[in-house]
Amino acid sequence: MPFGYHLMLELYNCNLERITSYDVCMSYLNTLPDIIGTHRQSPPFLVRTDGGRYPDKAGFSGWIPVVESGFSLHTIEPARFVSIDIYTCKELTDEILKKVKKYTLETFQPSEFEEKFVLRGEKYIGPPGIFKK
Repeated sequence: MPFGYHLMLELYNCNLERITSYDVCMSYLNTLPDIIGTHRQSPPFLVRTDGGRYPDKAGFSGWIPVVESGFSLHTIEPARFVSIDIYTCKELTDEILKKVKKYTLETFQPSEFEEKFVLRGEKYIGPPGIFKK
């Protein structure tokens, strides 16, 4: 088994009201562990990039650490773009992937999206039984 599973989502032409909302972005990060079945280590961290100082980078960057790794979110408001990384040692089954994509698309309402899925640490050999599905 690989050490981890990494889903990357790139969302284009998102609903501007959704990606500029602190509450929406915070709720998104806080809900992912429940959908995936992982365990939070803390509440999400969410910070805003100052659009006055960095007009082309205005938006939120956030992360929630989970025992099984972590999930991150970056919004770029001027481009109406969202980039999401979901990295976990919990197996991302087809059912979980479908739920995550559905939740993500409903939350940010992009007109288009791309996804990449990568197995991480395919040669990793750890103590037997350390990670359970």
